[in-house]
Amino acid sequence: MSDKGNRCLQHYLRVFRCSQSAGGSGRALDECLQHFLDQRPAGKHLTALDRAEGLSSALFWWDPQTVQDSELASLALSRVLHLDAAISLDLVMHLAIRNPETLRWAIRYSKLFERTDSPLWIGLRAALDDEEWLTFFGVCDRLLEQLDPFDELILQAESQLEHLSLFELLSYLSVLAYQSLAEDAADDPSGRQWEVYNRIILRKLHTCQEEDFRLSEQRLGQSLKQHLAPILFMEPGTLASAECHANLEALAVLITAMQERIDYEGSINWFCFDPDCRYQLKPGEPVLYNSSEEGAERWRRTGRKHDLLWHYWMNRAVGEFIDSGLADEMMGSPENHELNQLAYIKMLGSKLQLQQIYGVAEELSLGDGSRVQLQHVLLASELTSVFFQKEFIQPFQDLFRDAGVVALALGQLAMRGIQIGENRFPMTWSEGDEKLQRIRGWTVCDEHPKGSIDSAKSILQFWSSDLKSLSEQLKSQPRMPVPRLYERPFYKIGRYSFQFPWVVGQQNNLTAALNNLRRVDARRAGVLAETQRVELMLAERLRDRGFSVEVGYRPPATEEDDPGEVDLICQLGGVLLLLEVKSGYIRSTTHEVWLHQTNTLRKAAWQLRRKRVAVADSLRKDQNLRARLGYRGLHPEAEMHAWIVDTSIELDGQSVDGFRVVSREVLEVILRDEKHLLQPVGQISEDDQGLMFSEGFSAVRFVELVESGELWRELC
Repeated sequence: MSDKGNRCLQHYLRVFRCSQSAGGSGRALDECLQHFLDQRPAGKHLTALDRAEGLSSALFWWDPQTVQDSELASLALSRVLHLDAAISLDLVMHLAIRNPETLRWAIRYSKLFERTDSPLWIGLRAALDDEEWLTFFGVCDRLLEQLDPFDELILQAESQLEHLSLFELLSYLSVLAYQSLAEDAADDPSGRQWEVYNRIILRKLHTCQEEDFRLSEQRLGQSLKQHLAPILFMEPGTLASAECHANLEALAVLITAMQERIDYEGSINWFCFDPDCRYQLKPGEPVLYNSSEEGAERWRRTGRKHDLLWHYWMNRAVGEFIDSGLADEMMGSPENHELNQLAYIKMLGSKLQLQQIYGVAEELSLGDGSRVQLQHVLLASELTSVFFQKEFIQPFQDLFRDAGVVALALGQLAMRGIQIGENRFPMTWSEGDEKLQRIRGWTVCDEHPKGSIDSAKSILQFWSSDLKSLSEQLKSQPRMPVPRLYERPFYKIGRYSFQFPWVVGQQNNLTAALNNLRRVDARRAGVLAETQRVELMLAERLRDRGFSVEVGYRPPATEEDDPGEVDLICQLGGVLLLLEVKSGYIRSTTHEVWLHQTNTLRKAAWQLRRKRVAVADSLRKDQNLRARLGYRGLHPEAEMHAWIVDTSIELDGQSVDGFRVVSREVLEVILRDEKHLLQPVGQISEDDQGLMFSEGFSAVRFVELVESGELWRELC
């Protein structure tokens, strides 16, 4: 073992020994594994391999009862299994025999079976021959075998399309994407179909050359004439038409194969990350099945909560819009007035949510040092969506009803655009100055009555993805997050800015803005200030209800532990709240939710466990803290409710390591006593406006509402 690996080993052994007397070997191992999962011991020169090597060298892994009693053993082992050199095959074999379920879940979490050339995987398969392990190996093989036909089709289709430039591939993709807007197509604007297109574009960017990004007016015109015009303006029997339709057919095959592969990846993720997933190898029976429907029901309820909360913010936005006096003013031309009003109201709802729940400021700081108003960024996005809906999607759907053929309807739409001097092609493009002038009109305010070109530049930068830079990043830093189609829907190639009407006209602009800030640009300077603002705004909301609130209290460190800073301690009527606040982005897959649960929320629960003990001790000894909180009780442990407050909704009401997860939006609705606003706009009657605090606000009732889930009763 290396010196650094040994240093990590000694740290884990010390934690294990110190924790063993408090709760047995299983709890001691979990405490040790919390340190490992939290990347402790910390140190500039310590790597993930050093920590994994040190952890796997500890003797406690050889005690089957200790491993069995641990709740985190599989998760921690899965991190170790990512690094073949970090753990010996002897230990893996020992775990396979003495703690087989623990190891099988570790393999599932780590997807070790996908690395078929891993020495650990090869060694396990060669040495184990009992029935349970052979079934497990057979299931893993079956899952991987199902991917092979899709991969062959994908590679074959890509080879047929490799002669196309990036712009040409996007042109063909835009034609086929309109199929999803046909009347009889499934409405899936932000789900399966976009993920397919996203994957195809990213794979193309992996292979792009410098020439792909040198897009001049001449090259653009030649590509349109050669590839798009024969499809849109129907030139049957010509060589160009035959070539174009061959390209379309190859791309259609690629889309179908990619769709099936992604769907099957979902099955693999189900196997790897769903605790309800079971497996079998029985003739005529599915390989995977659920032991219960609880997980599927939770996911359905989460979707319903998303919908109800969308109504909530829209209702608040309508109220703000009316109070502002803008409801009586004309917005734009008479024919666009109602659509512009709706766009403005949606902007207000998104702005309220981003500021109240996620702590986003009035102004956004961008990477180049420029600043732009949040309202302008959101309004530009909403008005762009309105424009593409009105000028592209709805006319296409009208034309398609008559034509019955996607290409024919698209050609008629493009011809209409040519007649009025506007671009109505399946993919739009413009040079920078032209795009800026369009956006400028959406930045009108008291300070800039004619709009601001600087604000327009910042808006365009916020929403733009430079595909050349993205291509370089994919090749040099493949693990870095990349923007999805809707997160940065302006695509820069050379001096041109491109947009897909079928994305921008349908996207959720709130999710796009937040994930742009929190997922794609998670390392920007403003994130820390936003997360601190989330805590401060929640503190103010609780103070408005009479709570005394302490923000950022640091209990004294001891020789055994430094619990760190406590986000919020609250007291009202003898009821204590200990809140650990987490703020992130909006997740769209069960795998993303699993990662959030086992990383961010697991760590939050671990912190709460330590902080609860430390805060209870401080409330007995620290008279200043007691005075600031107005606390007079003698048994803080019994009167304390410790919650993880999370800005996401997916795990609302669930428990992580014994601590309740509460959505920040749920707290907003309850603290403002606005359950009635969860109804659709315009459908709220007087009967719906029953108060949750009919006898006045109290901390006891507040806790009851939160911990019982009463807000959602009869709604989802």
